[in-house]
Amino acid sequence: MKILESKRGRLSVVCVCFLAVAAMMLANYRAERTGLSEPRPSSELYTLTDPDGVGERPPGVERVVGEVYIDLIDELDSSGLAGLSQEWDVELRFSSDFGKRYNTLIATLDESQMPAFLKQLESDPRVESCDPNYVYRLTGMPVEVADGDFPDDPRFHEQWHMKMIDVQGAWPTSTGRDVVTAVIDTGVAYKNFEDFHQVEDLDQTAFVSGYDFVNKRVEACDDQCHGTHVAGTIAQSTNNGKGVAGVAFGTRIMPVKVLSRTGSGTLADVADGIRFSADHGATVINMSLGGPFPSISMEDAVNHAYKKGTIVVCAAGNSNTPRKEYPAGFDNAVSVSSIGPEKKRAFYSNHGDSISFAAPGGDTRNYGPSGGVLQNTIEPGNHRNSDYFFFQGTSMAAPHAAGVAALVASTGVTNPATIEWVLQKSAVAVDAEPVEGFGAGILNAKNAVQLSGHTFKLIQLALAGLLCLIAGVAMLRRKAVHHFALMLPTAVLGSSGFFFLATLWPGHTAWSNFFTLGLPSWGIPLMGAAHHGNPILLSCLFPMLLSIVVVERPLLRALVAGLSAGFAAHLLFAAAMSTVSVLYVPVFLGRLWLVANGMLCVFLAIVLAEEHP
Repeated sequence: MKILESKRGRLSVVCVCFLAVAAMMLANYRAERTGLSEPRPSSELYTLTDPDGVGERPPGVERVVGEVYIDLIDELDSSGLAGLSQEWDVELRFSSDFGKRYNTLIATLDESQMPAFLKQLESDPRVESCDPNYVYRLTGMPVEVADGDFPDDPRFHEQWHMKMIDVQGAWPTSTGRDVVTAVIDTGVAYKNFEDFHQVEDLDQTAFVSGYDFVNKRVEACDDQCHGTHVAGTIAQSTNNGKGVAGVAFGTRIMPVKVLSRTGSGTLADVADGIRFSADHGATVINMSLGGPFPSISMEDAVNHAYKKGTIVVCAAGNSNTPRKEYPAGFDNAVSVSSIGPEKKRAFYSNHGDSISFAAPGGDTRNYGPSGGVLQNTIEPGNHRNSDYFFFQGTSMAAPHAAGVAALVASTGVTNPATIEWVLQKSAVAVDAEPVEGFGAGILNAKNAVQLSGHTFKLIQLALAGLLCLIAGVAMLRRKAVHHFALMLPTAVLGSSGFFFLATLWPGHTAWSNFFTLGLPSWGIPLMGAAHHGNPILLSCLFPMLLSIVVVERPLLRALVAGLSAGFAAHLLFAAAMSTVSVLYVPVFLGRLWLVANGMLCVFLAIVLAEEHP
């Protein structure tokens, strides 16, 4: 009885320790802002003039006439917003329906007032950033042509770009299941609405609710063609007997329309679209658009998404220059350059030192129309009809990378910095001249998911085995091998999941994430990749509660000891490799949370595996 009481006492200490660590969790609440005029559809009246005539803002950058996009500090409430219009002597409106949440406004004023107003805002402590309402445009232009095995899509053989990144080699490990990818573009032909229609090869693709920031409505339908083509590269319905395939056909697409039928859109709409996507569950954002000016407001939006745990994948630009375009050029964005069918840099692709890696984007000038990227989309300029089109551009390269990012996230690696590291580390070295503009190399889907879905999990499994040995020394010493053997399957469940099943019984597509993810990462199949960092699952709470229940049952105690060792391996590896950002915990405490809970799980495993009374 004394031993039992001692064990209960130590388990009580564990409970106290867990509650102490849990006290570090923080939660934020954002209230809706009201009191300004409602947003209205975006303007199409643009100018190329310099808004202030001096400073860093270059002349010749497209912007909306007489409009300034303003990002106010988060602490400013509705009372602080009231009266700003009169104080600044300009018309103010929220940048979008979601500008009320983000404290982002658009000021409308006469062009002659712009220099003085911009100077006034830059010195106002309530203003976090402000920019003229710049215009962003598509980075890829369409090129039209005449019209057994897995997958059975009849035109898959024309998708040289899918073979180039070895996507078929990735699908047995991951199809992007349980991940949401936002396509911030011209919209997507994803549903039948008014005179819009769903293109035929998106019939099995899953979608989540998005938003049309151009027309201020929930239905983000494509009236241009570009966004649907991009979405198809990411998640075209695959093995459905129609058309072509997509990189991560198991992912769910969030259509976010920020560009009009002319292929252009404002800073306000693009920045709000980024924030909306990150706040509504997107783990991956694709932006095949850009502009030449590094807007602070745009960078703030990209940083917001990054801090929310969303990777922002961007087209590098089609200016055939080493200069950066934005948002691709920001530190927290992934910049993707373009290559053609022979793995040579496309003639149009930007190629500066900010490039993260290269991906197939097409080259129709040197290889003809079939040298483009093939997907199903609406006819350019006629959204009532659709067909299969070859497009080229870094716009087409970026969604290949976004799709592979979704494949990696589905394997349990959701931290945006680590996803980018995996994509770069797994890229194929370049054997081409010139070598500039390839970044870390050429994107490879199979290599990426092998690294995140096999190598990482093999390390987790090995670490779990080591911790089982440490915890099970007492069992082995008294020759209770059957008890030690009971630890092993639950250690696998807690650490890496049964990821090796895909190797032992290979199929065309991946097993369910319930089988191939360690139990602490079950937030992905249960709630989606955006909730992977749930601090309750990523803690010692579950094995701790089980240990209290089984403390008097030797066989069950051995099972929970193995599970605790598995949890410890999973959490400690996550801390070492930063595979996940812990939600509601400040960034600088995230690793401490994982390490502390991992060590508590080690302690639990040792206590439970000690000699029975």
